[in-house]
Amino acid sequence: MSWYDGVLSNTVGVLYRAASGTVDPWTLQQQKDDAAATIAQAAVDGNGVQRVDPAQVAILQAQTSSMIDENLMQQNLHPDQAGINIPGLGNIGSAEFFVKAEKIVYGLILAGSVLGVFYFSQRYGSTLKETFRKR
Repeated sequence: MSWYDGVLSNTVGVLYRAASGTVDPWTLQQQKDDAAATIAQAAVDGNGVQRVDPAQVAILQAQTSSMIDENLMQQNLHPDQAGINIPGLGNIGSAEFFVKAEKIVYGLILAGSVLGVFYFSQRYGSTLKETFRKR
């Protein structure tokens, strides 16, 4: 983990995560570096003797890095999928956003209809009663 990534993930990264709803690139790099360091540490025994072939360690580190990327991609949290995040609705342009926005629009149409009927019944109700009353 580099000092630079740590500072950026704890300063600019906070704003990035809040605006995009995804993991910021600096935190992602920290996660990958931590996983790689853990794998490298596990490959060495307590006496400092390498137990696993360094090529195998590099392969495991690359696989772990790609697994982190795949996991974030599946959850729509990868920095490459960043967009404008609206709390409660998700990222603009995502399928989740359109489903929730559609429900809100239909709710607003229904509420407007109910309010419109109420308004016009209050405003013109007596006129309609006089027009259609029995003679």
